[in-house]
Amino acid sequence: MVEVVAALIWDKDKFMICQRPANKARGMLWEFVGGKVEPGETKQQALIRECREELAITLSVGDVFMDVIHEYPDLSVHLTLFNARVAEG
Repeated sequence: MVEVVAALIWDKDKFMICQRPANKARGMLWEFVGGKVEPGETKQQALIRECREELAITLSVGDVFMDVIHEYPDLSVHLTLFNARVAEG
């Protein structure tokens, strides 16, 4: 099972989603920003790293919004979605 984290980035009553590139797996679908947890990092560290790499922003990570296990035809994913806000960027 792949460990994945994502950020529910709030701005008042709105939140941010991103569209996957067409040439990637599950291309053109909408998702929360995030990615895979690398060996040796916490989920929060992974989320901060992914947001810095993908969007050039620094997050303030809050509490867990929800945990979901999803079975794709080719992949099992454990997603942890965190409340977050942009600290810099």
